[in-house]
Amino acid sequence: MQYDGALRAIATRLSLTPVDDLPRISSFLATTLAQCPVELLSSDSKGNSSSVTAHKLKTRISSLLQDKSAAGRLTAAVLIKAIVDNGGLKVLTNWEGWTRGLLSCLGKPEPFEVKRVYLATVTRIFVLSQDHPVLLREVTTPLLPAFITTCLGLLKPVKPLVAESRPTDVVNPLLKSVLQCWILLLPQHATVFRPFLTRIKLICLSLLEDCRGSTTTTEFAIRLLCLLLSCAPKNTAAQEWAQTISDLIGSAHQTADRLFRAVLEEYESNDITRQRTVGKHDFSKEPKTSSTDQAGLGPWIGMHDGSTRLAMLMDWLTSLVSTATSQAVTVPLGSIVDLTARILAMTVPGSRSSAPDTVKYNKEASREEKDNLWINLPRLHVSSLRLLQKMCETYGQSFLPANGAMVNHILESFVAMSADERVRRDVYAIFSCLLSCMNTANLVLRETTFSTLLEHCCNDLQRGIPDLHERRKTNPSKDGFSSAKSTLSVGGGPPIPERQSEVFQAAWRLLPEIVLHCPTSMISRQARIEADRLSVLLDHHDAMLASVMRPMLSKDGKIRTSSLLPFLARSAADTLAVEALLRPRMPVTQVTDISTQASRDGQAHIDDLKEVDMSDEDGDILSTPQGPAEAVEPSSERRITDIVGQQDGGEAMQAMTARKRKLEGVQDRDFQLQASISEDSEVPSSRLSKAPRLEDDAVEASVLEADRMIDTSMAKPVATTTSGLEELSSGTGDASTGIVTKMVSPGAIGNRDSDSSDFEIPEIDPGLDTDEEDLE
Repeated sequence: MQYDGALRAIATRLSLTPVDDLPRISSFLATTLAQCPVELLSSDSKGNSSSVTAHKLKTRISSLLQDKSAAGRLTAAVLIKAIVDNGGLKVLTNWEGWTRGLLSCLGKPEPFEVKRVYLATVTRIFVLSQDHPVLLREVTTPLLPAFITTCLGLLKPVKPLVAESRPTDVVNPLLKSVLQCWILLLPQHATVFRPFLTRIKLICLSLLEDCRGSTTTTEFAIRLLCLLLSCAPKNTAAQEWAQTISDLIGSAHQTADRLFRAVLEEYESNDITRQRTVGKHDFSKEPKTSSTDQAGLGPWIGMHDGSTRLAMLMDWLTSLVSTATSQAVTVPLGSIVDLTARILAMTVPGSRSSAPDTVKYNKEASREEKDNLWINLPRLHVSSLRLLQKMCETYGQSFLPANGAMVNHILESFVAMSADERVRRDVYAIFSCLLSCMNTANLVLRETTFSTLLEHCCNDLQRGIPDLHERRKTNPSKDGFSSAKSTLSVGGGPPIPERQSEVFQAAWRLLPEIVLHCPTSMISRQARIEADRLSVLLDHHDAMLASVMRPMLSKDGKIRTSSLLPFLARSAADTLAVEALLRPRMPVTQVTDISTQASRDGQAHIDDLKEVDMSDEDGDILSTPQGPAEAVEPSSERRITDIVGQQDGGEAMQAMTARKRKLEGVQDRDFQLQASISEDSEVPSSRLSKAPRLEDDAVEASVLEADRMIDTSMAKPVATTTSGLEELSSGTGDASTGIVTKMVSPGAIGNRDSDSSDFEIPEIDPGLDTDEEDLE
């Protein structure tokens, strides 16, 4: 009932508000309309109030779409877009008239902002109808060719009048919107775009030839050219793709021949078809091309235009190798790696401080041309690195044969061009993808190569740590607690990677990968210590976990750096990986009752010990203390149960009974009796393995410590169990068999909170408990 009132309010507002004022409230009406249920908008039952209101609303929107003013048509387009986004396929059944009305509005002299709304609404309708056969037959198939034709008419150059009434061509404001619409529609309707293939391709090539175009427009044009290959006739898409990538590689080499003419290259192509001599260059003129290249692009002139053209060709290759195809294609990995190796081998002279300048120049080249080449060289390296990164991400394991040569080229380029932030960012991104899927131990590299990479990575990460004055502003407290807290958490907390620069984010992702996958022999100790320090300061959980899992070892197998496990446990204790690392052997949850099971086990041990005592080999009968049997029997059973528990898990009693001791070191009579009795008693199965023999000095020290503890305990009044043992020993003399007892103080016997009762559930210690595992 609430939504019925909202629909009636919208319909009433559209009818009573003047048309010129509707654009001001169109956003409010669209938001309200999007909150209404889809069933109300698609209801067609007669006699229902909701269906009547929905029909009235649709009729009003249709009338506004055919209105003479632009305000009415804009309001109708906005409301249609809201209904389409909210209702989806359920409200697109009989809307062919609305689509035709929007297409007719595109041909009218509307403002560019209004036409963008028309383009977005029509494209949304076509996209939703892709998987619906009825809508595809009734809406998309008959109206999409008209939409493409209308869009081609919108891309005519605009010629505004400037000073002195001279017309100048400017970029059409609708260009990006039209390209976006085609990119969304072409993959699903390639056959519909086939008749317009030539015209669309010419438009895209003209955009790529213009070096003054924006980066976004160039990216859209390249993306559309890659998608146009799917419009090829049947069974020819693979041949078109192979021909296109071959033309792009050839055009890139031709551009590089003229762009790098000032340098005598040491590059030798591995492709036989590329090994051909280049004609003599005219250094009196700027480098240029005078004809159309293999890719269909026009001529260029100057170092800036040439470098822009080469970078654009590399971006085109990057988009082409990452675009999905309907047929299997053969990717020329060798030719692509050969092209990138040629560009990455061209480095700025003097960038390697440790190596001499080995660049050889052409004597006829001017100094200005050389300087222009070095200025434009970093973006050529960036485009080559992006191509290699995209190939690694796209082909994965299939790209492994080329990883060795590619890594060598990348690292050499990084050492020479590390001063550029864009180069460092792309190198970090490539190695973040490569280190997890390749064996770096088989690479033939210098030992300091990965140390240099890790040092630059740490330097970029240090920029995310706030300065000292920023930390003072964040935490102005002067008390000791606040100062210590600010020292542990730099600047009041670790930096958020998403808010940092792109090079910081790339270094953030690379740090755990290089610590985890790179061999420790290729990283210096100082670089590893700096990486661990930054991991703690930045609170990088993945890097700290990688450092704990892969410690730096020396040649003799000893750990050379401190472990970060305490810092990791403090900062990431709630993660599952850290929990599994700290407690790898948690006990299984016990289903049965603990007290019942403990009492059963204790009773079973008591019965076994009674049988052993009654069936002694020598036939000796142990004397029992005088007194009522009812008073003695419970204490005896309790004493025997304590003995069994002490034999199963007591490390102190095991240290005193399972090791050999010198006779002269034992002076107490009771300790001698206890040791002699325990040596001849039956050894449990869990203690059959002998403890390693210790040195005499260690044995004497342990025995003296045990004597001191026993003297202290004997100074206090002894419990009934001890007196029973004395009577037992006096009655039997030097008997060879006996029972080892547990001496306790009277205070412990009289304490009600003790665990002497079998029916009390003991308190479970949540900490590590590996005593039983260590004894086994």
